[in-house]
Amino acid sequence: MNRRQSFVVGFPDTEQAESLATRLLPASNLVLKHDSGRPWLVGNLPDEHVTHHSKGRLKVAVVGRTSLDTSTVASRTMGVRHVDQLRTLSSDFSGSYIVFAALGRSLFASGPAVPTRRLFTSTIEGVSVIADRADTLAMLGDRPIDQVALVLSLARGLPHPFDQQTLWKGVDAVAPGEYAVLDSDTGLVRHNKWWTRPAPTLSRSEGGQLLAERLREAVETRVHEEGRIASDLSGGLDSTPVTYFAAHAHPDVVGYTYYTEDPGGREDLAWARRAVPAMPGITEHVVQSASLTPAFYEGLEDVTVAFDQPTQAITSVPRVSFMLQDDLEREVNVHLNGLGGDHLLRGVRAWDHTLARKKPLRAWRRARAEGIPLGEPPHRTLLQLADCRNYRKWLSDDCQRAIHDESGNGIPNLSDWSIPLGLPHWISAPTRKEVSERLQSVSAEAEPLGSTLAEHFDLFTLRQAGYLTRGMMMTGRYYGIDFESPLLDDRVVEAVLSVRYEERDTPTEWKPLMKSAMEGLLPGEYLRRTNKIGAGPQPVRGYSTHFQSLRRLWEYSGLLDNGLFDSNALLESAAPKATAPPAGYFHSLTDTAVFLRNWNTARDEFRISLGKFHETV
Repeated sequence: MNRRQSFVVGFPDTEQAESLATRLLPASNLVLKHDSGRPWLVGNLPDEHVTHHSKGRLKVAVVGRTSLDTSTVASRTMGVRHVDQLRTLSSDFSGSYIVFAALGRSLFASGPAVPTRRLFTSTIEGVSVIADRADTLAMLGDRPIDQVALVLSLARGLPHPFDQQTLWKGVDAVAPGEYAVLDSDTGLVRHNKWWTRPAPTLSRSEGGQLLAERLREAVETRVHEEGRIASDLSGGLDSTPVTYFAAHAHPDVVGYTYYTEDPGGREDLAWARRAVPAMPGITEHVVQSASLTPAFYEGLEDVTVAFDQPTQAITSVPRVSFMLQDDLEREVNVHLNGLGGDHLLRGVRAWDHTLARKKPLRAWRRARAEGIPLGEPPHRTLLQLADCRNYRKWLSDDCQRAIHDESGNGIPNLSDWSIPLGLPHWISAPTRKEVSERLQSVSAEAEPLGSTLAEHFDLFTLRQAGYLTRGMMMTGRYYGIDFESPLLDDRVVEAVLSVRYEERDTPTEWKPLMKSAMEGLLPGEYLRRTNKIGAGPQPVRGYSTHFQSLRRLWEYSGLLDNGLFDSNALLESAAPKATAPPAGYFHSLTDTAVFLRNWNTARDEFRISLGKFHETV
């Protein structure tokens, strides 16, 4: 395993578990032990990411950036007699972190409700273990890739619970907001829920105050150390508030603003400059043209970061790496960003469907305000608001449609519980049959993430943000930098979810809740911003320019020669178009190809190191 790959694995107190744990020691810098002397936690982590406490039979380790310190862990775990009592450690503190614990013959682990960090379990050679990376367990257990799951990773809008699947047979995910307990005697793993979303009862003003307080705490948790830190300063209403709190908590902050040469591309820079005077801790404002960074789809053949799932973060690695290299030259160890802000602060049409059950007139007005610009006639809006299908029925219908028909633009309507599922037409016939069977069997047992359509859509959207952010964190860790997203801390998210739907966002305002949070903090002129410039034509240019290298990447990964796809149909559809961006399937195909290529390399290296290990024992 690459020493730049961060991981942590918990083991029960058995001889068989000790044998497994020793296989990871060559790639590890952390080994915590049971009273027996056998390892219970093995990992490769920065020292500042581990807080651990041991007293009597109880051992606790907290992994990640968090406000939990050793003394707090000691006081909060005093008198703990059962591992389930540790669930509150995951709910009461700021940061993004995982709690591991060993108590007697039980092993406990709990991750955040928003999956910026994740947990996975597997039973290997009769031993149940838990880790924060699926690929680590897949290597330990020599697990095969799940080909159906691999194909589904290309889907547009992959719905819950399919988004929970791992890419390996025999490696299972712990759901966000749940904790896992492993019993050493029985080898059984049980999952319990520790997190419940708050009820939306606050006004915008109340919620804005709470959001500001929670975001300040989330940022301060990450910037309390000496040395320089960096923060994205895009000029938008996500990264700019993050940078504001960083610049008031730390005396030496580097702010990064990138602009494009496309029409309107300098608008973000103008907004960022309006906000900078309110940030005393910014000692350097780095302003650069995006033309100096790698273009979209450039440099992916050189990406060696190992991910444990295909993620949208992968195609961003060359551009993010460019910025992280700049951080290293400036001796920056922590870089903050505003990822998750769009997922958290912008409303979705599903809210109106739920709102209509209690406030029909207000829901109708909101729905029409969004439907009119889309060219949606009133009767269609009304039919969508009246659609009462439960989640299981909607999911079954959506999966059937996706299997037989690729039509649709992927934009959810008022009654969609998620982004409509889409599958590329170039999936081979035998593979499509297997995918259909998987979709049907899983959807027949599916349960929603919330009791209403709006609650489910919220949590599903936040999970997607967590998966993306987790991939970005893996990239930062590869370079030795904490690339952190405070907006997705559980306590920040809870503040936003506590606000009533109709006040959290409206079709006629731009992120009003964040504006309320920053009122009196950021300049009034800045808070009048009403939009945000997108990437525009950059992906179109990048795809056309680098298409041949992308094609080689797809072929080298093995994706085109294993019978999963009709390669001729795929390559014909993939040809660049002069003005249109590539279909999202080809972006996902690229993410999956990089993931698979790097996984094959990492697995082979691990097998070689394991062979050398056996030769020496």
